[in-house]
Amino acid sequence: MKNKALSTLMATAITATLVIPVSSASAATPLNQVNSYETQVAATKKVIGESVTIRNLTKDTVITSNGTFRVHKDLKSLFQTSNKTALTNARATIVVKNGQITDVTALTLNKAGTSKKSVYFDGGDAEISGDLTVNADYVKIQDVSVDGQLIITNRVKKAITLDEVEVGDTITLKPIVTKKVNWLYVTLRDMKSADINLARTKVNVSSDQTLSKVDVVGKVTSFEVMSNVEKLTINVDKDFNLYGEGKIDQIVVKGGTKVALDSGHQVGNVQVDNKNVSVTLPIIDKKELNTLLASPPYVHVSVNGYDILTTDKWTTQAERNAFDSAVASARAVANNNSASQEQVKNAISQYKNALAVYQAAQKSGTKYGYGDKASLQSLINSVQYVTVSWDGSNVPYNTPWTTQTERNAIESAVSSAQSVVNNYYATQTDIANAINNLNNAIWTYKSAYKYGNNGYVDKTNLQSLVNYAYSVRVTVSENGAGLTSGTLYTTQREWDDFNSAISYAERITSNSNSSQYDVSSATEYLNNAISIYRGQYKSAN
Repeated sequence: MKNKALSTLMATAITATLVIPVSSASAATPLNQVNSYETQVAATKKVIGESVTIRNLTKDTVITSNGTFRVHKDLKSLFQTSNKTALTNARATIVVKNGQITDVTALTLNKAGTSKKSVYFDGGDAEISGDLTVNADYVKIQDVSVDGQLIITNRVKKAITLDEVEVGDTITLKPIVTKKVNWLYVTLRDMKSADINLARTKVNVSSDQTLSKVDVVGKVTSFEVMSNVEKLTINVDKDFNLYGEGKIDQIVVKGGTKVALDSGHQVGNVQVDNKNVSVTLPIIDKKELNTLLASPPYVHVSVNGYDILTTDKWTTQAERNAFDSAVASARAVANNNSASQEQVKNAISQYKNALAVYQAAQKSGTKYGYGDKASLQSLINSVQYVTVSWDGSNVPYNTPWTTQTERNAIESAVSSAQSVVNNYYATQTDIANAINNLNNAIWTYKSAYKYGNNGYVDKTNLQSLVNYAYSVRVTVSENGAGLTSGTLYTTQREWDDFNSAISYAERITSNSNSSQYDVSSATEYLNNAISIYRGQYKSAN
């Protein structure tokens, strides 16, 4: 670069700045002379580079506001022509050696997509050695390594997706200063060990990987996270509401006025560092656990089942003791007022696992009278066959099925038992053996049950609840001034919080991949939101 060109560059605020630990280098040094110094300083990462606007891309070059440059092979994927749209009018800080871009120390994406068509930026595993800033809506970034921060500015107002993006520092969401703020949806995919610094209110973050750390700061009043989080730190100025679902290992509250943590998350530990903050803790739901413990399905205890009627079930004392132990452990959690939601969840899981083992061990009794073929015939008649399938794909959801081999085995056992019933000369021993063999065959057959995966998710009740939620919304006012006497109203913040709950339920109803568990959870969440919102009604004077 000529001195005249460099002067022109400086005059237009597009600078080529090098931080060089030698006194002889200056801003007026020609670029070809500066290049000779870059070898000395490259290892120190002191090179800031040249700030340019990207105008266009070709197969081998980048056309910028300050000239056309070739691209080093390690950065080829960053400037591939498929990224032309995303890089249109992007600001980049680049290091140039001998007319070739060897490093990108900062990049700002300014090209927005739409709700129907996102703008894609595929880094092809290339590296940006500084910050990556996103300054536009509906951008999807994938396969790029960012040594510094990934900054999402306040111009991103609707949605952004990050897919396999490696961020060395933090994902930083800048604050937005407007009276009416809509929810921003941030989707993270395959983002391992993501750290988030959140200074913006009304952000929904969903991730298929556990987030290692989320810091919520400043004027944030609401945050929704749909994933697992290792540590969530809340240091806000005023009131704050947490929404979403997933597991949060630790929540640390450092600042705020009223901090509501009563979301759908399973929270391991809550630490409140500021005693002046009023914290509403998560509500521990023990309903399912208490229902399971209300009446454990015990059966008779026997040594061999000879004292148990053929119509009844039995297990050994050891099998009963194992189940009793699981019941006692679950009951201890149910009776513990300090138990966390995670402990309750684990207690339910352990109880159900123990119950499955206990039920699998149950056998039918063999008690009968002399020549009692009626008991054997009754046992034969009790056999209920289920659908035969190869893989269950053609079987309705949660409907039992077996393979043809397993069906053949039970049919053979039934046939053998029936031959004993039909044998006029069958002895009592023959009958006893037939009953025992058939009971074992039935147990083996039922143990082989698998359940169909041709599923159906019923969203009817949730959709009805969404419609009802819309019907209970009332006028928005801060103090009722100007409203007709008796008119019901809530504040803007209460109205916004309720609308957020409705939006969440609508996303579940419209998502074709929602499970029945998702629908049930959303229904419960919206029911709670309706109750809270109606409790906030005020009447104008």
